[in-house]
Amino acid sequence: MSQLPLPFAVKASQDSRTFANYVVGANGALVERLLEWRDEPSAFWLWGVTDAGKSHLAHAVCYWHMGQGARVAYVPLAAAPQDPEILNDLAKRHLVVLDDIQRWLGRFGLECALMDLYEGLVADGHRLVVVADRPVAQCDFALSDLASRLQAASLCEVAELDDQAKGLAVVNRAKERGLEVAPEVVDFWLSRSERGLSRLLEDLDRVDRAAWSEQRRLTIPLLKQVLDL
Repeated sequence: MSQLPLPFAVKASQDSRTFANYVVGANGALVERLLEWRDEPSAFWLWGVTDAGKSHLAHAVCYWHMGQGARVAYVPLAAAPQDPEILNDLAKRHLVVLDDIQRWLGRFGLECALMDLYEGLVADGHRLVVVADRPVAQCDFALSDLASRLQAASLCEVAELDDQAKGLAVVNRAKERGLEVAPEVVDFWLSRSERGLSRLLEDLDRVDRAAWSEQRRLTIPLLKQVLDL
């Protein structure tokens, strides 16, 4: 596999975010488009609310294309320095994924760098996926040419998971760690906890540590103890 440019690497761990452990929910058609990508434009604009699983999907796209032999770059713009030079030479990659692109919009110098990257990728037949918290039409651009290019991308909303799908995501993540979560435990958890997916997975980290430390199964009493439910 091609290595991703450091320090913006997709982490390889027991919690690696791939299509194999992505809970599709209402996003089946979107996943199929990302896997096929035959008659699509050169760019995808993925957007959705917080906790819709956008970053998981972005990582999954990277892993998938790496598995097909592509040279891939994933850049989390929310965590990256706001320096145009970090995009240098990325147009040589077959696929570039820019997460949280809204963090760079509205700044002329940064948008010029984004425009150069877009043009370089398209010129070589390569592809771009951008991830945002809103539709492209609701973003404020400093560079009209960049706005017009990205408005021509495939615009796809990532639908938020319902409670059943969130429960499945928790169960799947727990299984990857060797934990079994009974259906009644999931029901209790969702009925009493904050239901954002990222919060549920963070809480699973805490419960996981307690379960291993105390050599206990993941049960309702353990949830009550660790999460104050």
